[in-house]
Amino acid sequence: MTILIVDDSSTQRLALAALLEDEGYTDLLLAGSAAEALHHFKQNDRPNIDLILMDLHMPLMNGIEACRQIKAVEARRDIPIIMVTSSTETEDLQLAFTAGAMDYITKPPNEVELLARVRSALKLKHETDQRKARERDMQQLNQQLEQVLIDLADKHKMLMHEQEKSERLLLNILPKPVANRLKQSPEIIADHFEAVTVLFADIVGFTTLSAQIGPEELVKLLNDIFSRFDGLADRYGLEKIKTIGDAYMAVAGLPMPRSDHAAAAAEMALGMQREIAAIANGQLQVRIGLHSGPVVAGVIGKKKFSYDLWGDTVNTASRMESHGLAGQIQVTQATYEFLQHTFLFEPRGAISVKGKGELPTYLLMAKQGVAV
Repeated sequence: MTILIVDDSSTQRLALAALLEDEGYTDLLLAGSAAEALHHFKQNDRPNIDLILMDLHMPLMNGIEACRQIKAVEARRDIPIIMVTSSTETEDLQLAFTAGAMDYITKPPNEVELLARVRSALKLKHETDQRKARERDMQQLNQQLEQVLIDLADKHKMLMHEQEKSERLLLNILPKPVANRLKQSPEIIADHFEAVTVLFADIVGFTTLSAQIGPEELVKLLNDIFSRFDGLADRYGLEKIKTIGDAYMAVAGLPMPRSDHAAAAAEMALGMQREIAAIANGQLQVRIGLHSGPVVAGVIGKKKFSYDLWGDTVNTASRMESHGLAGQIQVTQATYEFLQHTFLFEPRGAISVKGKGELPTYLLMAKQGVAV
């Protein structure tokens, strides 16, 4: 530990130094004036000085003023200063304490008293330094912790954002109830539904139009059409299954069963006719087929999930579309029986369907009570 002895009397300086050296305090700095003492601090704003023994009465600048200037700097305020004085004037001592001195001893100093006060002051300085070091360490740890929390919050925010994106992507592929089941238990999902209505639609004239317009315009047009169809599916509660080229497939009655599945599919089919009429200026028409019955629905694939339907109902609905008429909605007897009292139909008669023979069909014209 370094002790600075400040006294204008060389005899006093050396006497104090000798006493301290005898007790093992060998790291001593000696200054013959207040100005010389302050010079140590001018050389280094944070000098390695642990204790100052300061003469009270010195020429040019006394110990009180020197004490005041030392303590005026934040980095020096913890250095204990013991005033060494021959004065017993209370006023002088009060000024010294006000300036920042922590203690005083009188000249000539008593060796036992001097050493006791020095040990006490150095112990206080050591404890203060340790406390300040702990405070700095705690402050640094708090700053590091705050940064870690900020980083974690940022990463959590990014993770939540990515999770939301993944959730949206999954819901674009799978119905929400099916997606939730798949997240909870990644097993094979296959369900039987006794009564649904399957809708197939194909845009008539699109192939011809695709040869007349650029690829960007073509994709933009198809996206606009299918986006409108998606809106109808949301509006009427159908589940979009897939699109293949310019064909669109949806189903009513799953994954949540509903008794009005045929009516919902019919409403969407009529809506699709209206949307095509509004967007295509007569250049395009939509051919739609509906059939009602049981299906099996499930998720296939591991890397690219697909929610699909299987069964005779799907095949028959597809045949209703492919054997239908441009601009018309063709339905089977099964779907007609669900809708005959609430929608208007025109009988088309029987048509030959591969693997099914002759099937009676009907053209859905409008909902009853709604002007065509």
